[in-house]
Amino acid sequence: MGLKEPAFILKIRGSDYFNEELSCLGCQLAEILLSLKDYTESYDWYIFDVLGTSKSSFHEVFPKNLQKGCTVLSTDELIEKVKRVIQFESGVFIAVEKGKKINWHFDHLPETEESEGLQHPLAKIEIRAFDYSFFEIYGNDIEVKKTILNYFRKN
Repeated sequence: MGLKEPAFILKIRGSDYFNEELSCLGCQLAEILLSLKDYTESYDWYIFDVLGTSKSSFHEVFPKNLQKGCTVLSTDELIEKVKRVIQFESGVFIAVEKGKKINWHFDHLPETEESEGLQHPLAKIEIRAFDYSFFEIYGNDIEVKKTILNYFRKN
């Protein structure tokens, strides 16, 4: 499956947006998701390739479904889950409008180290955590980028 060209790519490091030396913290991803909460009310989240350090097992926090990923039915639920993570080594978080039929290709599931772009044609937002170093956010609506940047300018 080819990658969908995003309207924007936003890279977020701890020192740039959170005034912290460390990046890819669970609390930081929770803040990013909080900035998107109003925009993503009618979205489901699909999570793949999650590794890092956590207060509990990653299999407990992000239980895999039959499609070898984890499905979360609200941004609020995802915020609560990522708060249980200390720091992400990797992870792919894909937002798709509720009610859309998603067919994942088992031979090519979303990965953190994929080329730049949205990894599913129905994806509206994709957040990736890279090597404890930074988050990348891909989106097909430039208003999402503005929403995130405005949120962090206020806080």
